[in-house]
Amino acid sequence: MPSTLSSRPLPFSSTQLEALRARVNGRVFVPGDDGYDTARQTWNVTTFDQRPAIVAMPSIAADVASAVDFAREHDLRIAVQSGGHGHPRPANDALLVNFVNMRGVRITSAAPLSDSPGRSRAAGTARVEAGAKWSDVIAAAHPHGLAPLNGFAGTVGVSGYTLGGGIGWLVRQYGAAAGSLRSADVVTADGRLLQVDDWNHSDLFWGLRGGGGNFGIVIAFECDLYPVKEIFGGFVAYPLAQGKEARAKQALRAYAQWTKTVPDTLTSAVRLVHYPPAPAIPEPLRGASAIAIMACSTGSGADGEALVEPLRSLGTPLLDTFRTMPYAQIATIASDPPEAPPLFTFTNGGGLSDMSSDVIDALLRIAGDRAAGIFVVEARHVGGALARQPEDAMPFGFRSPWFVSALATAPSPPALEGGKRSVAALFEALAPALTGELLINSLDPSTTSPNVTRAAYSEENYRRLVALKDKYDPANVFRFNHNIPPSTDAA
Repeated sequence: MPSTLSSRPLPFSSTQLEALRARVNGRVFVPGDDGYDTARQTWNVTTFDQRPAIVAMPSIAADVASAVDFAREHDLRIAVQSGGHGHPRPANDALLVNFVNMRGVRITSAAPLSDSPGRSRAAGTARVEAGAKWSDVIAAAHPHGLAPLNGFAGTVGVSGYTLGGGIGWLVRQYGAAAGSLRSADVVTADGRLLQVDDWNHSDLFWGLRGGGGNFGIVIAFECDLYPVKEIFGGFVAYPLAQGKEARAKQALRAYAQWTKTVPDTLTSAVRLVHYPPAPAIPEPLRGASAIAIMACSTGSGADGEALVEPLRSLGTPLLDTFRTMPYAQIATIASDPPEAPPLFTFTNGGGLSDMSSDVIDALLRIAGDRAAGIFVVEARHVGGALARQPEDAMPFGFRSPWFVSALATAPSPPALEGGKRSVAALFEALAPALTGELLINSLDPSTTSPNVTRAAYSEENYRRLVALKDKYDPANVFRFNHNIPPSTDAA
């Protein structure tokens, strides 16, 4: 035996391991191997620890099929790591497929326009391997004058984000990222490699658009791209400090009213954030508490400047970054950190019906207090094309006009408890305005459960997802995710 895991022998022999290594073009690691600790690492490496029995790092599609066959032969559950932020649960004792070496992106700039239900008209496509991040796709698409429906941060993984739904900077104009999915190459639990789209295995294709990684391993997919080469975007930050609550309340109320007037070509969000005194933070924000109002407009620079002008005159800003920019710089709007800070986190989020006065009061009272331990609260203004997508077009069913989330951070789990209580108090205060809709990509790992996952879907869509699970993964091999158990799973 090459190694042990948690004082238990690995469920395969060294001969069987070497046979697998001989079949794959990529790399295979087990505990004790040089490279195992790197292969099992996630984006949030300092706070998320996992100990898989074996890690496969494929370089071609056949490697994935070989890994799945090996897992089936040795009764191993399978986890997938596509390189982004989200990891619902550690892949302990499992076979982990890590796609870090499959990040290829190929652009087709003259694809047929898309008229399928739930999809906006596109101007091109990208074929994306499972390990790619949004920064990879944005960089490849931009020279063609095209843009994907990416998330706020360039370090977000394309695969997990898209399969889970995805609401980013173009959501009001073009809808959810899941709606841009055109086709996918999927390895199922029985080792088959399927090409799925609207005409081939259409039931599975429907399930992939919001059902996450519950039905197989997506090794590559094709998604629509949209004709956006330049945007007007950025953020303006105002003080959020003791003695200035009235001014902060006025700013939030003005922002809420402003969102009722903007076209679908503009998507925005507001953050109440307590910036750390870190060198990476711009000097005016370093160590400050602020209201940061972010926006992205795909119209002309003059139109965008006119649209956001009311946001820039709510007082004396700490910082104003609004400008015309190439879409390749879209990640600078939110300016999320490229690397995970060495902090433990807890998050909660959900659909919000309105940014009412009561909601604003709750945000300022609880999240505005730096001592509460909440690092940032964000409210994204969505709706638009997202709200118009038919409910049955795909499982991803978020249609609320707002999505609100709160993130607490601390250097240790015990220190995080206060922040958890503050997040709970915030959402209790927001309860009258919450719609009950959830985003599976925003669920905290500590709260992940089938019941919580179920709440992210309509009753009919969830019934269809369970039927797909019964068909494609009846043994629940793929369970290290926001899991949809098969109907026979008593757990």
